[in-house]
Amino acid sequence: MRGSDLKIKYFFLVIIFLTFGSSNDICAQEKIELKNAKELTGSTVNGENVREANGDVEFVQGNVRVFCNSATQFITSNRVELRGDVKIYQDTLTLLTNKATYFGNDKRAICEGGVTLKDPNATIRADNGIYTFNESKAVFTGDVIIINPEYRITSSTLTYLRNTEDSFAEGNVIVTTDSAVIKADKIDFYKSAGRTFARGNVFIESDSTVITSDTATNYSVEKKSVASGNVKIESLNNSSVIYGDYIENFENENFTVLKKNARLIQIEESEIADTLFIYSDTMKAYRNKPDYYIAEGNVEMIRNDFLAKCGYGIYYRELETVSLSEKPVVWQDRLQLTGDSIYAELPGKKISNIYSKKLNDKPGTESSFALTSNEDEYFSDRYDQIRGDDIIIKFSDDKINEIEVDNNSSSVYFVYEENKANGANKIEGSRMYLYFDDEEKISKIKIETEPKGEYIPESLLNTVSLILPGFEVITDRPVRRSVNN
Repeated sequence: MRGSDLKIKYFFLVIIFLTFGSSNDICAQEKIELKNAKELTGSTVNGENVREANGDVEFVQGNVRVFCNSATQFITSNRVELRGDVKIYQDTLTLLTNKATYFGNDKRAICEGGVTLKDPNATIRADNGIYTFNESKAVFTGDVIIINPEYRITSSTLTYLRNTEDSFAEGNVIVTTDSAVIKADKIDFYKSAGRTFARGNVFIESDSTVITSDTATNYSVEKKSVASGNVKIESLNNSSVIYGDYIENFENENFTVLKKNARLIQIEESEIADTLFIYSDTMKAYRNKPDYYIAEGNVEMIRNDFLAKCGYGIYYRELETVSLSEKPVVWQDRLQLTGDSIYAELPGKKISNIYSKKLNDKPGTESSFALTSNEDEYFSDRYDQIRGDDIIIKFSDDKINEIEVDNNSSSVYFVYEENKANGANKIEGSRMYLYFDDEEKISKIKIETEPKGEYIPESLLNTVSLILPGFEVITDRPVRRSVNN
């Protein structure tokens, strides 16, 4: 082949290469096209061709259409600075702002001085925003609000994914739905999944409760909230407040379960001393009528002078009663009561009756046992004792008025005359009634069947046993804790 032919062939190869290379480069970076302008001027800035367009300006890039009052187009860098009544459309999307820069290489618009995004699913307004058209992703900042027929979100910043309708908000976030109002420092809102994950100073208000916590997840369809970290839940139907490290709240069922360090406070505005405190490892709150609370594990109860400990307890709020089992202990002033099962009535914030029962059908049961200490320190080692299968203690004005003992009943009580010790009485019987005076001293005893009695003079007290089987003084009474404990 001759040299001239080689040169011609090489020339054509170069032309083909440049043509296809240029075509691929154009496809990789789809150019922004100017479709309309009333005025158009051109210049060169730093070696780049720049066009100034004014009046009814319109640009097009693929399925993106841009309108504004005036614009500066940078040809090589494929971007346009838009000014005045900016409108950007893509299919069903509308983006409105006063000033924006549109980057054609990644189809991204940066909007300033107020921006509104509209699509069939939501409307978003903010001070500033960035929208990436290929990703259908909006990142808005400054007084952000997103409105949908089913929800509303306000925040300082918001990332919105149009394809899934998921939103990720930060800064004084408030999410409002038909089922709840949720506030937090940060919230991830998953619209399709019906799930909201909140963290940092969380506040959830629903139909009947208000929850605060460190973190929480709300399920809108199930009307369920799961919260952890410094959890507090207030009932809007009554004055009860419960705390815990972790809770699950079921709004439809009016049911809450608290795990780890559970606490109930039944607030009484008239007298703080009458407020009920319940502490336990786990607590279940049933808020339907009648509402009640079940406490499990290391249970402690406090209301005024009424104190209790057990492994399992139930508090019936409207009935104002408590049911205790699993080694229950009850204290009322100088009284201590133990048994297999204890039931107490506290109407009007005062104790009325306490029932202690031996559960004979269960293994390892023990008789009920009541003891009272002497308020005189000189006789602090003398305890009046009552033992039997079942014990009923009746109160009047928070003072013991009558004690009924049923089955295998026995009692030891000390006698005093003019505040001086005068021996003790030991009595037994099948059923026993003890009546008390205003100073809670025994004034009368009635034994229905098989009565036995013995008086021990003061001088002989050291010669006989005055301790009934099952006697035990339990000193670790519950104490009121701070909310954070």
